[in-house]
Amino acid sequence: MPQDPYLSVLIKAIDQLAELPVSWLPDKKLVQIKGILTDQQPAELRNRKSKVHLSASAMVFSKNAGFFIRHPYLRTTLLPAGHVEPGELPINCAVREFHEETGYQVKPESGQLIDVNLIAIPANPVKGESAHQHVDFRFHFLIEPGTRSNPELPVSLLTQAQAPTEFAKYFALIKSGD
Repeated sequence: MPQDPYLSVLIKAIDQLAELPVSWLPDKKLVQIKGILTDQQPAELRNRKSKVHLSASAMVFSKNAGFFIRHPYLRTTLLPAGHVEPGELPINCAVREFHEETGYQVKPESGQLIDVNLIAIPANPVKGESAHQHVDFRFHFLIEPGTRSNPELPVSLLTQAQAPTEFAKYFALIKSGD
């Protein structure tokens, strides 16, 4: 168990994931990601020049469709997500990024960690970033009814059949009222 309190919170969250009754969380994956995290200095996880970055994503539904964005650099459809900033917890990052990228608000108290993934990110010379990995904490939130501000990115509401395969499994989380 890491001594750093921030890493302890991340590892504890991953340990709690193992208790969820879902098929997409193999123990091998969780052990691998915990190992990667414990090999890092906490400050390096939020350093854009490091080889491993923390990121967080938001899976949010409206009726039977999920919110997705078109990533401008990767040119693919993804969950609203972004880098965890210094002093920020992944859940707060997911709330912030969902609002910035879609213009909608979520109910922060509804947030539940549903997955954590390791994602290979290609180099981005425009941002001065070399190829690296993201440890992406994925949260499910309920949408906050209300008005929408201007989104940063193109937003789509996609059904399970339309969603990228990687995210289709999360549609099992839809409950009445989502």
